[in-house]
Amino acid sequence: MKKQTLHIMMLIGAAFLNMSILFVGPAQSEQFTVDSYLATVQQHNKDLLLAGKDKDLAEVQKKEAFSQALPSVGLEAGYTRNITDYYMYLKTSSIMPGSSGLIKAPIRRDNELSSTLALQQTLYSPSVGSAIKASKQYDKLTNYVYEATEQNVLTGARKLYYQCIFLEKVLDITKAAEENAHENYRIMKLKFDNGQVSEFDLLQAETRWRGTIPDIQQAERNLKLALNSLKNLAGIDISEDVSLDGSLDDIPVMPERTPVESVFNIRPDFQALTWEKELRKTNIEANKNAYKPKVTGTLAYAYSSQSDKMKLEEENNLLFVGINLSIPLYTGGYLNAQVQKAEVEMKKTDLSIQKSREAISTDLENAWLMCEEAMKRIESADTTRKTAERAFQIAETTTRNGLSTQLQLKDARLAFDQATIGYYSAVYDYISARHEWNLAVGKAGL
Repeated sequence: MKKQTLHIMMLIGAAFLNMSILFVGPAQSEQFTVDSYLATVQQHNKDLLLAGKDKDLAEVQKKEAFSQALPSVGLEAGYTRNITDYYMYLKTSSIMPGSSGLIKAPIRRDNELSSTLALQQTLYSPSVGSAIKASKQYDKLTNYVYEATEQNVLTGARKLYYQCIFLEKVLDITKAAEENAHENYRIMKLKFDNGQVSEFDLLQAETRWRGTIPDIQQAERNLKLALNSLKNLAGIDISEDVSLDGSLDDIPVMPERTPVESVFNIRPDFQALTWEKELRKTNIEANKNAYKPKVTGTLAYAYSSQSDKMKLEEENNLLFVGINLSIPLYTGGYLNAQVQKAEVEMKKTDLSIQKSREAISTDLENAWLMCEEAMKRIESADTTRKTAERAFQIAETTTRNGLSTQLQLKDARLAFDQATIGYYSAVYDYISARHEWNLAVGKAGL
């Protein structure tokens, strides 16, 4: 009876499992438009997350610098249990003139309690002012570094997205070529069976069809590799299926040429160098300020008590204020070396700015030339594609009518496929160059 009950329960469980599979269905792949993909990159890309942590660190350093100008309050407390006595020795002559000898008097109790509450405030310190100034400049610097990192990552993401779209198109063209070759082989097989074509024509058709299969495998491999890179850039699990909702049919218009001088104020990487220069100036100032005096004020309250019993007796309360002046007189040349080091770093930043100016000018010119060349290639490739398509259609018709050979049909189809891939390759190159142009003019994040 128990075995029958167990068997029935297993059957019911299997039925529910099958029903759940039926209703849930296969897992759906996540679909990305270019905008939703870029949003995912901004949220999960590791380089952007690291750059974001640098921004957080800059904010903390700014708080740290301001804290040096604010008062600090500290409390110290201690308890001592004296195991042995501590004595003070006095000459009896100091009490009774003319006498000689020593008086031995204990000056400590068994239990001692002491505590001090102190407030310290920097009254004058040029170094503190330099630190606050530098923290604000570093905050600006990290913001521009983050923006530059974001623009580079987003440019790479856009190019990778459209590269996957292009490789999908290549795969579609390759599959279409295989289907066409297979259909042609099927027709030639029927004609051969009816004695209308020779075995040589049939073998040529079969060779053409089977020769397209490795092309599909290669196109699939290239697409999978690109999709893996696309997932990695956006922090998507490598095992997750994704699909892209985009096309290469919308071709952006040619950009307007931009004067290079107007780009310097827009490019975040160049602005980061500008703020780095300001930071270097402040660093020189801070190291020179190390020669200047520092004045610190103190307000403190001290309480102490001692007793041979475990209670508060023989109490003392003390309230005092003080001012401390600190002036470096000789440091063995250390401070001078720090100033010289800061000046060298300043000169290195000046050279980096000059180098960046030249690189930006080159980037701008190269990006324009790439856009211009790719646009011209699109126009030429489109004409070639249409011509090759018409030639293939004629070759297909004449081959089926026995007026052309399978070799001529193969050449026509190959030319048509290459022309189509060449067209979409030119479109992808132009879109890629267009994004490089946006990066060059500092508008890749738009």
